[in-house]
Amino acid sequence: MNERWMAVFEDMTWYDAKLDCEGDACELYIYNKKQKIKTKKLKENDFTKVIRLQDRMSGDTIDLVDFNEMDRFFEQNMVIFKNRQGLHKEVRRYIDFSLK
Repeated sequence: MNERWMAVFEDMTWYDAKLDCEGDACELYIYNKKQKIKTKKLKENDFTKVIRLQDRMSGDTIDLVDFNEMDRFFEQNMVIFKNRQGLHKEVRRYIDFSLK
């Protein structure tokens, strides 16, 4: 299955994104905003396909998640969301658990 990267910000907004890395220096392109962000890779989990990045300009933390991999995990483990807030909590738990 193809990777579909989603940039998840601290306020739980997320956007389709593309990542290009050379070592720890990365460039994140957010499609919706047509914006390039120069970042630094802080943590990475190859198994769950989660990457934590830090914006070099503002210092903000941005989590990058392969949406297809996360969706497959939720389906296999029968994670059910009652509402949008439940979805946000589960996405945050998935990211934090992956990067422990």
